[in-house]
Amino acid sequence: MLDELKHRPRFLLSIFHMLKLVWQAYPTACIGTFIITIFQGLIPLANAWVTKVLFDGLAKLLVGGRMSKEQLIWLLVVQAMLMVATAMLPNLSNYLNAELGRRLTVLIQSTVYQKINRFEGIAHFENPKVYDTIRLAQEGAEQSSKQTLHVLTELIQSLVTLLSFVGVLFSFNLFLANLVLFAAFPQLLVQLKLGQQRFGLAFELSPVERRKFYYSFLLAGVQAAKEVRLFGLGQYFLHKLLKLYKQVHQAERKQQQRELRWELGLSIFSSVVASIAFIMVVLAAFSRKLTLGDITLYVSAVSSVQDALSQFISGVAGINESILFHSYYQDLLALPPALPVQSVTQLVPKLSSGLELRHVSFRYSEQQPWILRDVNLKIPAGSCLALVGLNGAGKTTLVKLLTRLYDPSEGQILWDGIDIREFQPSEYRQRIGTIFQDFMRYDLTVRENIGLGNLAKIDDITCIQQAAQQASIHDDIMRLPQGYETELSRMFAEEEQGIDLSGGQWQRVATARMFSRSADLLILDEPTAALDAQAEYELYSHFAQLMLERTGVLISHRFSTVRMADTIAVLQDGRIIEYGTHEALINNQGTYAKLYNMQAESYVSSPTLKDLRKL
Repeated sequence: MLDELKHRPRFLLSIFHMLKLVWQAYPTACIGTFIITIFQGLIPLANAWVTKVLFDGLAKLLVGGRMSKEQLIWLLVVQAMLMVATAMLPNLSNYLNAELGRRLTVLIQSTVYQKINRFEGIAHFENPKVYDTIRLAQEGAEQSSKQTLHVLTELIQSLVTLLSFVGVLFSFNLFLANLVLFAAFPQLLVQLKLGQQRFGLAFELSPVERRKFYYSFLLAGVQAAKEVRLFGLGQYFLHKLLKLYKQVHQAERKQQQRELRWELGLSIFSSVVASIAFIMVVLAAFSRKLTLGDITLYVSAVSSVQDALSQFISGVAGINESILFHSYYQDLLALPPALPVQSVTQLVPKLSSGLELRHVSFRYSEQQPWILRDVNLKIPAGSCLALVGLNGAGKTTLVKLLTRLYDPSEGQILWDGIDIREFQPSEYRQRIGTIFQDFMRYDLTVRENIGLGNLAKIDDITCIQQAAQQASIHDDIMRLPQGYETELSRMFAEEEQGIDLSGGQWQRVATARMFSRSADLLILDEPTAALDAQAEYELYSHFAQLMLERTGVLISHRFSTVRMADTIAVLQDGRIIEYGTHEALINNQGTYAKLYNMQAESYVSSPTLKDLRKL
């Protein structure tokens, strides 16, 4: 009981938030639905009363009495109007609810994605719990808001019907009225408990649902289609998918069997109460205490009160369940930024002196190991720094810090002596052009794929062509069916006009996207992984020309390209162990020289298959 009192303010606050969403979506539909609901709640009593008067009039006629024609006509007219209203009002209500649902969907999805877009960093996206929160927020908020409106209309309608018929029962027999009312409490408690169990089941199955989506993606997505067929993985993934379906269905079946047992028991209990009420009405009729019309009215009242109570209890349980799901929507909106932004920020100056990392350390959480530890580094403006190291050394993490997708756990990153945390992240990133190894391939036109790097010039074909030329992809684009307006998609293009590019072409398109913005700092994270030797040479020739006026950070495992950098930093276990020019590091005979010589030897002295077969 104490828990219920403690959570009651949140319960009422959640209902208020859901109703506020519904009202914001379509106020006219809310008003119309409310009015229709009141009428629908009064119709059963009006029908029962008209039936009572008609039966009383019929009883008078059977014993020689009379009923005026005017009274009969009015009763028939009222009955006809009630029948028309009964037929029409649900259709009107369904239309308003459908339109309200459409507008509510747009409002909620817009709110959810606006919240997601305000995540300046990427920490939330690398947290599985946030994925669950986002998914349940989208589904729960939309469904719970629709369900709340539906449930509330049923609640109001059943409450109006309940109150009207309860008055009739109290006028007949106080014991009978109390019996019918108190018989509803077990059903209320059971429905609330079942609603909590359904919510718990949805939360428990959320990781399974994510895994199901992943296997479906592998089986039907174009990205995995080649390997799935070459390695014969289809049945393997299908088996895993079906196993997850069985797991979900087993859990759902167990929950529904539990609900079925309770509902069957409650149905028997409800039938016993209805039978007792019916017996009492019949006995009263045989005692000549009731007229024929009274019998129909009271029997109808017992039935209607039970139905209204059942709807009311289901509605209360439904709202409770909606609130549990709606809580994810509220949790998402209340999610604090993983990357705090100061309320007052500085303008980002053009990089004139350089970047500096002071005692920078980073780890993803206090429970995880350090990825970077006490990194100190200076990148003068107009120079190019190459980051070298084995996989897992922390190179890409350092790029994430430089682009402020994360903030350092310790230390500072300075842009012309100003901590980058004092800048608005979006304005700071406008000064940076980046291409990651896992760049995006957008199912859009070529122009859009390049122009997304600078939205202000996405329709400026001259700017886009210039970026394409710098990335050595312009000639390939001009050979496409629609040139820069060619759809790079097999999925969305109409009449099979869409095409796909080779891996190297896609990488050059991504590089053009980076070149499309006038950035002070260019960052290339393994940009030549899918390029052939000629394309790699052309890319770095353009990159070298661009670097004459810009600052650059280059990550590459190919030491032939690393040599072009002014300085080279060698990362190992999250620390910079060597720093200097290519010549200086070679003369130092340290880790860099060892890695360089190993790669150089692989080109000139690698054993052939013929040599290996002789061993």
